[in-house]
Amino acid sequence: MLRFVALLLAGGVVSWGIAVLAASTSSTETGTLHLASVTADDLQWWNESMPVGRDLDWTLIDPRRRRLVPGLEVITLEARAISLETGQPDVARAEWIRAGWPAPCLEGVSWFLMRATSPPSSPEMVDEGLVPIEFERGARFIPIRPIMGGLIINSIVMAAILGGMGRVPAAARWVRGRLRRRAGRCPACGYPGLRIRCPECGFHGNEPRGAC
Repeated sequence: MLRFVALLLAGGVVSWGIAVLAASTSSTETGTLHLASVTADDLQWWNESMPVGRDLDWTLIDPRRRRLVPGLEVITLEARAISLETGQPDVARAEWIRAGWPAPCLEGVSWFLMRATSPPSSPEMVDEGLVPIEFERGARFIPIRPIMGGLIINSIVMAAILGGMGRVPAAARWVRGRLRRRAGRCPACGYPGLRIRCPECGFHGNEPRGAC
């Protein structure tokens, strides 16, 4: 039980690291672009998540853009609403960044709002769950808000991979011993001649394991 818990915790750390690495190194500019019509779920997410401009009646603009690269996806939504002050359209955009593999486990949203005020005002920008980090190739926004479902799935997958990796050396020794035995050599050290007891390393031929 203790080993399982340790593997699960290690899997969580690895999952977090993979998500951060994907967000910091992957470029969505070369990713696959998917276009789709906005849905009622998109509008509900917009109205529940938007930190600015909640006093307005927003209408989402088609299409919903989704860029995908391994371990990273960026969903872009745009919306318009009639300004209560000028009667002109306010424009807003959200970039929803989700990172992780095999499932997204970290997320963050970058909001942009341009109000149709008189006189014109500066745009409002809010980053939620994102940390900007400067790299040589420019700044990247790293999501840090956990997606619990994705984090649990990724932790289990990574724990299984880590647990399997721990058995690789034993499996490799067994295969090597079988190959040496077929070639008429000592399974443990490869000494020529298959005997009951190896004169080189002392391995007993009737021992159940293929190598020491």
